[in-house]
Amino acid sequence: MLLSLLIVCASISSTVWAKGHTRKHDFSINQRTFGEALEVLAKIADANVLYPFELADRKGINPVFGRYTTDEALKVLFKDTEFSGGLKESGVIVVTQRRKNNGQDREGDVVIRKKKNASLLASVSAVILGSAASAAQGQDAAAGGNGGSSRSLFDQIVVTAEKRESDIQDTPLSVSALSGEVMANIGIRTIEDFQFFVPGITVTNDSMAIVNIRGIGTSAFGVATDPSVTVYVDGIYQPRPTTGYQDMFDIERVELLRGPQGVLFGRNSTGGTLNIVSKAPSDEFEGVMGVSFGNFDKRTYSGTVSGPLSDKVRGRLTLLRNKRDGIYTDVVTGDEYQDQDTIAGRASLAYDVTDNFELVLRGDFNIERETGFPAIRAMYAQDIVDAGATIPTGDREVAFDTMPVSNTDVWGLSATGTWTGESLGLKSYTAYRESDVTQTIDADGTDLFIFDIGFRENSKSFSQELQLYNVDPGRLEWIAGVFFLNEDGVGGIDLLFQNPQIIIPESNVTNAYAAFGQGTLHVTDRLRATAGIRYSYEKKKYNFSTFVNDMEVDSGSPTADFDAWTPRFSLDFDVSDNVLAYASATRGFKSGGFQLGDAGAFDPEFLWSYEAGVKSTLFNQRLRANLGVFYYDYTNLQVVEFVGGVATTSNAGQATVKGVEAEFVARVADNLDLNATVAYLDAKYDVFFEGGEDFSGNRLANAPDWSYSLGAQYSVDLGNVGEILLRGDFAWRDTVDFKRNNLPQFRSDTYSLLNARVSYISPNELWELSVYGTNLTDNRYATYITVGRNAAGAADLSVPVTVLGEPRQYGVQLRRNF
Repeated sequence: MLLSLLIVCASISSTVWAKGHTRKHDFSINQRTFGEALEVLAKIADANVLYPFELADRKGINPVFGRYTTDEALKVLFKDTEFSGGLKESGVIVVTQRRKNNGQDREGDVVIRKKKNASLLASVSAVILGSAASAAQGQDAAAGGNGGSSRSLFDQIVVTAEKRESDIQDTPLSVSALSGEVMANIGIRTIEDFQFFVPGITVTNDSMAIVNIRGIGTSAFGVATDPSVTVYVDGIYQPRPTTGYQDMFDIERVELLRGPQGVLFGRNSTGGTLNIVSKAPSDEFEGVMGVSFGNFDKRTYSGTVSGPLSDKVRGRLTLLRNKRDGIYTDVVTGDEYQDQDTIAGRASLAYDVTDNFELVLRGDFNIERETGFPAIRAMYAQDIVDAGATIPTGDREVAFDTMPVSNTDVWGLSATGTWTGESLGLKSYTAYRESDVTQTIDADGTDLFIFDIGFRENSKSFSQELQLYNVDPGRLEWIAGVFFLNEDGVGGIDLLFQNPQIIIPESNVTNAYAAFGQGTLHVTDRLRATAGIRYSYEKKKYNFSTFVNDMEVDSGSPTADFDAWTPRFSLDFDVSDNVLAYASATRGFKSGGFQLGDAGAFDPEFLWSYEAGVKSTLFNQRLRANLGVFYYDYTNLQVVEFVGGVATTSNAGQATVKGVEAEFVARVADNLDLNATVAYLDAKYDVFFEGGEDFSGNRLANAPDWSYSLGAQYSVDLGNVGEILLRGDFAWRDTVDFKRNNLPQFRSDTYSLLNARVSYISPNELWELSVYGTNLTDNRYATYITVGRNAAGAADLSVPVTVLGEPRQYGVQLRRNF
């Protein structure tokens, strides 16, 4: 009977081997040790791996970049070493070391992944039967692994923060990353959700995503302004902040790079970068269908299908429909505001043109027909009451004279080509993006016609980036590239009083050029030195007109150009095999521009960032602890203020930003993970005089002194029945000033958010049923506060209006994998 079983298993594994032996995968392996490299290689190849124990911590690997079979990748990895390896018929990668012992060759001690004391029975079983599950469980039990679940925060996160893939713990930068599975467990759907679970980021939703990292960001809008925090999706620069508040779906991971990215992500990235990576087409057929229902009549439907279309072509398609009723009810009309109504999709096609050249084509679209986030009056002054305004009485009641509108259409196409040679690699990113945004805001927050704002923006952009890098770096690892962006924008703002009616159309053409390079020298096996530099040049051609009651009163066609050199220097040192220390100095630059509204020109801003940190994986890989400190020296910081409904951007003379950030993930038991983040921020204007006022010593906007988050995830193994996953998250944020004057009426209170989720996963992981809740304590918290209007239509500092975050939401989700 046993012999028959072995014959059947051998037959099955032979078929699996025949497919896996010739299948090619996209490899990007540049870990510090052979053990780590083999872990990544096995994960990509979807195989178990056995290797000599002494390889676990050995350094000096040969990086593997490109599309190879598993055997080809192993050959590159072990080039010029005494090791060799291959994918066996059992479906297991076996690595051996050839060395002499009394004239006889023998194999070194074998481990399954990183398990030092793997039993002989487990090893033999893995080789004969290909029992990947047994080996994976053995490794997790020995090294505090993740229990085989891709939902754990302990999963290895590979990031591209330095334009090459590397383990996040080996990346000498202040970078946080969350996988798509973890984001789903936590309940992250948008950039605004993301801010509560990684340190150093705040997101204001004033009808667009205003992202601040360490207090650096901008609320400037218009086609001649740029964000201080850049967003990249699959390597493509997203030029308009007005399109940033979108559903994140079918995501592989999201990376948050804190601090100026002056070299590699250099265009105007003074605050930092959000790098979003979508899931790639898979080598095997797979898919998922999901549906969720919640309060406020929320309905979400999504579907993904992915797999090979031929031997050389793979495809992936994802569609999303998200709809929800409004949070606020207009007591006069019965209309509902702050709703959700989105249709979105993404398609990608990967084509192996040759063995060493891959072309990936992507397309995406996002259509929103919503009412946006309405401005809520904190109080109704007597003059508003006397004018006959309707006074709402409930927390979720408003009274507007104008229906808010927030319509967004975004679509784009891109092509990413990757060629991998013997010693050099070349990557090309080519993209065209177009967005169209229309917004209407009842700025006075009453059902009286006092002041409305209309905003429109259309952007068409073309970008091209080329990267040249060495594939087999040895002691020197380098990358060089060029970048080009052309953006043609048309927009305007309407300031609608009873009298006057002010219409301000605008247009702008931006051409941006850059060349960059960075190299890392492995001074010793433990010490590395990195130097890089970027040269940026931008030119803007701006046109505007101002009409008052249909009569043109002003117009102009100013132009401006800006350029800067932004270097970066860093050292990183392996204190031990599991502890990395780093220090860096980086210069950041953001170009100037022209502000929609007053058409005023503003200067570029500059900063020097000094940073040091430690990344560690301790206690047999059961604790991951990362700590960073930073100091910014800012010159000409761009500050946006709204005066009389018109935005103005001025330059603060000097500002200093300093702080501390820490992240922790602990495996306190085999089925219990804990995570925590904490951040302290001291961000102040040193010298800032504007309009006869002195703002020196005031806090920067959107810069909380303290913030922290706590999370726990517990799994219950039900054996043949499946698995229960329980997760809870708590986030707390200190007070935030929204205005440069730091007046208390424009300061948010401290607040906290509590989220929870319970999931059932079937034994084969085909079905997943979840019950979730966000903001369970139903806190009303401010995401933005600005100046309101009195009955005469004049700006009145005593009547602020507030944009509030999302209330308590709960629901059920069902997902079917196939």
